[in-house]
Amino acid sequence: MEHKTADRPDWKRVLERSFEVVEREDSSFKGKVTAIHLKKVSEPLIVNYKDRKVRIADAGYTWLQHFPEGKKYTVTTIMDDHGEIVQWYIDMCRDHGVNEEGIPWYLDLYLDIVILPDNQIFVLDDNELMEAYRNGDITEKEVKLAKDTAEEIIKNFNEGKFSDLDVCKKHASEWHCEKKFL
Repeated sequence: MEHKTADRPDWKRVLERSFEVVEREDSSFKGKVTAIHLKKVSEPLIVNYKDRKVRIADAGYTWLQHFPEGKKYTVTTIMDDHGEIVQWYIDMCRDHGVNEEGIPWYLDLYLDIVILPDNQIFVLDDNELMEAYRNGDITEKEVKLAKDTAEEIIKNFNEGKFSDLDVCKKHASEWHCEKKFL
């Protein structure tokens, strides 16, 4: 299982960035939110989803990552250089918390969901999840946690009940207007 931190210190493509962490609490969200503003990159990152090419990292892009308290996932909202959301990336995780430097971390359970602004949804890395299980990196219980969490998110999203995206949209709009949370 990978232990990842929100500041993504090993992201070699990103040559210059700023990073911030805030605690947010309101009627619909309680937890940490981080922002990585990509100031300079070695090259853009473009991913393919079926027949779609989506640019998810470039100079001027911002990645907001939400760590909702008590949930087994994180949600990363990726905004382009105009503040438009290009995708949401949801990492299933065994747990998340904050290290001694105040930087949020998560134990990645490999399985991910991507949601595009036009509501297309993609489940990613099921093969990585099962390979980690076969290699003994995660338990059967953790595989079940990842799959159950993803299924619940997809069900709630399809029923219009996955309110985390509304929270992410609100925070993304606030961040874009202020260029910071603080």
